Amino acid sequence: MFDYRQLQCFVTVAHEGQMTRAAAKLHVAQPALSQSIAKLEAVVGVQLLERHPRGVSLTAAGEAFLEKARAALSAAEEARAVLGPWLREGRALALGCLPSTQPIARPIVRQFTQALPGVDVQVRELGVSERLNELKNGEIDVELLYPPPHDPDLWIETVAYAPRYVLLAESHPLARESRLVFEQIAGETFPGRHPSVPEKWAEEAWLSRYRGRVPPVTSETPLTLEEVWTLVCAEKAIVVLPDFMVPSTEGDGVR
Repeated sequence: MFDYRQLQCFVTVAHEGQMTRAAAKLHVAQPALSQSIAKLEAVVGVQLLERHPRGVSLTAAGEAFLEKARAALSAAEEARAVLGPWLREGRALALGCLPSTQPIARPIVRQFTQALPGVDVQVRELGVSERLNELKNGEIDVELLYPPPHDPDLWIETVAYAPRYVLLAESHPLARESRLVFEQIAGETFPGRHPSVPEKWAEEAWLSRYRGRVPPVTSETPLTLEEVWTLVCAEKAIVVLPDFMVPSTEGDGVR
């Protein structure tokens, strides 16, 4: 019977199309990789890969086997992921957060470690695509999110409230105002929604509930605060952000 490692080797070789690159990616010697593939083919009883001077390609049987091999690897990863809480069992807490929420995370972590010095706190910086996924897979214990998700499967605790600020180009007619009401920015253009950002979170940033519709948005879909700053500075959009994101976005033409 073939094992997990043999499937991983096969899928990697199929993806890379070359033994040398696949061996480097798997951190194994090329002869060992070739041997693993040979053993797999011997077990299944059919040739999965064709070798040629430029690399390797899948046989018809290999094409069919690849789809199931990928599914098997994915299922194995999911099975391991559900064991996350038990693998980390003990006096440890894994906290996940986006870089933009770190200003909130730091004082919370400090207070927590001061109150419970015996607990090892591990902070994991997440990418946008990892939001909620790491939490639901059991890779982390708790995640700091803004705004809070509307998910019945999660236990949500409010740890902070953040006043929101309007950021505009310094040349914008409203830039000298010390305070704004919604009607003053109702017709403004906002940054477009990146595909990885849920619609509900974008609508929160756009203040859609105040207008009952989506505002005019840019064709650009920024993902980082630096990209947001670029749009605002170029007078393509304004943005509404919580106070902890303001220091990273204002200045140099944006106020």
